[in-house]
Amino acid sequence: MALAATSSGAGPAQVHLGANFPLTLTSNSAKINGRLWYEATWQTPSRHATGWVPASAVTTVKPRVGAAASFDALDPTLAAYFASLGTRIGVDAFDETRRVTYTFNADLSFFCASSVKVPIMLTFLTQLEAQGREPSVTESRLLRTMIENSNNTSAEELYEKIGAQSGINAFMRGIGLTGLVPGKPGWWGHSTITPATMVALLTKLHQGTILTAAHRQLARGYMEHVDSAGRTGVGDSSPAGATVAMKDGWTSALDGTGTYVVNTSGIVSLGTETYIVSVYTDHDSSYGAGWKIIRHVAKVVGQDLMPAA
Repeated sequence: MALAATSSGAGPAQVHLGANFPLTLTSNSAKINGRLWYEATWQTPSRHATGWVPASAVTTVKPRVGAAASFDALDPTLAAYFASLGTRIGVDAFDETRRVTYTFNADLSFFCASSVKVPIMLTFLTQLEAQGREPSVTESRLLRTMIENSNNTSAEELYEKIGAQSGINAFMRGIGLTGLVPGKPGWWGHSTITPATMVALLTKLHQGTILTAAHRQLARGYMEHVDSAGRTGVGDSSPAGATVAMKDGWTSALDGTGTYVVNTSGIVSLGTETYIVSVYTDHDSSYGAGWKIIRHVAKVVGQDLMPAA
């Protein structure tokens, strides 16, 4: 894992694992095969751990980006599970409370299936704001049924209303995000997205940097009231009592292998704690096998990031 480091000039030096996940150097060091190593400790919501970093990888350059790490910093068992799946899975989990992101293949692209209905909705609401109007009764019904019931006919009508690919692309450019490639009209489910992009999009929704307050409330309201058939994954595997604004997606694979694509993404809040997670898979051997993976990951991430729940 790549390492960078900072030092406050007083007390123990702070080093960073991966993309700036904070660790603190202890007073212990050792030479192994002629190389100097430092012992370091780190803390996540659910565990405290100690490890060793090579001195040659430590610098005093202050990181300029948010804290991030691979999943082994949060949960080695889950990291090993991800490794066993390889490129079949991509996960991004943002601990919004502590501003730390944990990733595995988060920059790989996966088919969206119905999860693209979230950017369709956000694009449509953004366009309404530019027009200075609210959704009509019919448009409100289309939004609600597209998200809450995952209605594909509603999604197709709204996709055409926003200008399909051009509308989505303009929206994403406008908010400074990449990583979403929209599909053609009639094939919006074939859009691709990275888990990191979905988390970034949901983070903007949660933190209030897109849409008006009223439209954010509208969008989150739909996502918090997804019907029971669409609440697998982050919806039924998050900590008890949490509020979950979410969207799932699934489809048969597009390469003729008879496998499945399954995903779940959501904003999970309980008390003062919030995390935002996205889990995408492909080439699952069956529909049920895909959801088994998704539910396991969503449950463990929730336990790790909200251990007191």
